[in-house]
Amino acid sequence: MSTHCHTAISMIQYSKYQEVTMYKAAIFDLDGTLLNSARDLEEACNYALSKYSLPNVDSQSFTLRLGSGRRKLIESIVNDFFDHGKKEIIEEFQNYFNEYYDAHLSDYTRPYEGVNEGLETLTKNNIITAVLSNKPHDFTIKLVNHFFGDNIKYISGLKDGYEPKPDPKALLGIISDLRVKKDECIYIGDSEVDIRVSKNAGIKSLGVLWGFRDEALLKKEGADFLASSVNEMVDIIIKQK
Repeated sequence: MSTHCHTAISMIQYSKYQEVTMYKAAIFDLDGTLLNSARDLEEACNYALSKYSLPNVDSQSFTLRLGSGRRKLIESIVNDFFDHGKKEIIEEFQNYFNEYYDAHLSDYTRPYEGVNEGLETLTKNNIITAVLSNKPHDFTIKLVNHFFGDNIKYISGLKDGYEPKPDPKALLGIISDLRVKKDECIYIGDSEVDIRVSKNAGIKSLGVLWGFRDEALLKKEGADFLASSVNEMVDIIIKQK
């Protein structure tokens, strides 16, 4: 076989590989994946704690509380500080949290370096970009529109009638709305919750290593892929399956 013929076959095989293996949709977690939002969330919790004359949360361990949604975050803090009347306190604490966070949700929050450029690259490669967050839907909409605009095509936070991730109902709903197959989607996140929701929905998962959890945990949870940079994440989404 001539070199020219061999090269032609290789090019055909490469084109076929690209066509068959490229994902059609990339669905992202928000906090710890696209946005570094820890400080604003911490400040909202500290504001609520100040209403009870209590000390601030421990900054070093705070990010380990993140990933399961506002309710779980607040419950974990209330459980640390209160012994009785927790149900009523959780509701009141959540109101204080919402009051502060709604006014300050982007004071310190910023996209991780290269994220907007990465989203643009995915869009140029005809990959639909979406967000599924455990953050309340209204907060999710505000933050995604503010920081990413048209770089995210579909936005879903935690809505009434839905359980937070790792329950797969919301993720499966997005896949249906986007009219893609499960094997044409990948879910990208930074925590065990994100890997578990991917498994529960029956789609591939990509764990990012710049967020609120470490590599060992994501490996233990069985992430299908790991990325230590936005460029690596984009390459995996475009080229792998």
